[in-house]
Amino acid sequence: MLPSKFPTAAFCPIERRIVALSSGLAGPGRRPRTHATSSTSHSYDGRTVSRLVEAFQRLLLRYPYVLTCVAVLIAFFAVALATSAHIGIPIRDPEGALLGKRMIGPVLLMGLFAYLDSLRRAVRLKRGGTTGRLFVLSVINFRERWWWKRLALAIVGFLCFAFTYLAYRNLKSFVSLIDYRTYDQQLLAMDRWLAFGNDPARLLHDVLGTGFMAHTLSWIYLVYIPLVAVTVSAALAFVERMREAYVFVATYMWCWVLGTASYYAIPTLGPFASRERLFDDLPRTNVTRVQESLITNRLELHADNIGDIVVGGIAGFASLHVGIVVAVVLLMRYYRQRLLMWLAVAFLVPTTLATIYFGWHFIVDDLAGVFIGWFSFVLGRATVYPRILLVWRRRAARAAELATPRHI
Repeated sequence: MLPSKFPTAAFCPIERRIVALSSGLAGPGRRPRTHATSSTSHSYDGRTVSRLVEAFQRLLLRYPYVLTCVAVLIAFFAVALATSAHIGIPIRDPEGALLGKRMIGPVLLMGLFAYLDSLRRAVRLKRGGTTGRLFVLSVINFRERWWWKRLALAIVGFLCFAFTYLAYRNLKSFVSLIDYRTYDQQLLAMDRWLAFGNDPARLLHDVLGTGFMAHTLSWIYLVYIPLVAVTVSAALAFVERMREAYVFVATYMWCWVLGTASYYAIPTLGPFASRERLFDDLPRTNVTRVQESLITNRLELHADNIGDIVVGGIAGFASLHVGIVVAVVLLMRYYRQRLLMWLAVAFLVPTTLATIYFGWHFIVDDLAGVFIGWFSFVLGRATVYPRILLVWRRRAARAAELATPRHI
């Protein structure tokens, strides 16, 4: 028990433990901490290893969703390593910065988002009548919420996302080195059929124009790239339960996995690389510079495929720009964030138009991207909550039973 000068009602469990330790109290049933001798401190105790193993087993039992996400990462990265060994090209860090400078920003953003979430909770406490300074309440809330286990779970989740993306970028680069065939002509013919004999890109150029809208769509298309990492950091920081945050991470991971599978199933370059003349009337934008850079990287990759940095990145089918944004729409609906869901829908429309406008993708690519976004969300939930598969199986069996006619 705590002495009377430390009222237990005034402290949370963590604070009561800190006060007890600072007062020299060992607590009921505990011996006071004594200093170990030098011989004892350096002696090897086999029980320490067994305790660590037991702690790791308890961690896996308590956080099984971490195990499933790591298993997906390991399997996907193993495919990347096997493909790399098959063609004789090492796994590369895209732009040489994914595991370096580009990792710092999202991690710092995660810390900022975590404090903003604590500040929001502190404001709620102040409105509820809690006394104290807002800053002090936010710091206390931050310390209580971001204890070491939650911090470790957030870091592991972000690393699962980052290394899955690393494997995705390399496998995307290997497509043209394994299979030189492309299906651009077939998809171009399908595009014209869907557009009633017209080129979809030319139709958008005529309707939207090639001036202000070109620069606007260019900005919208490219802002997607940093938003992917920002949204992962925000999910890990703001979502109440870490297991629910892992649904976001797992959904993104499956987007990379399914997108890679689509690249190998139907390899294409996209209209901008296979029908360049369709985009001659567009002004020079940042998208144009990115497209030129990708074509240059592709030529360098084929000329000297043992370079250290060059990673190709041209693959049309399917559109992960559309797939990722569709997944975000479904995730916001899952988290019951209606405002954010409609903002994601508002972002989805110009993003889809930009994929056709600049020739990144065919119409079929965008339709496949919608399917990948939905299916990734389904697999993401099943990865974090494996038991949901049993629920779906029972529902399907029940629906089949109800649909079966009964003979009276």
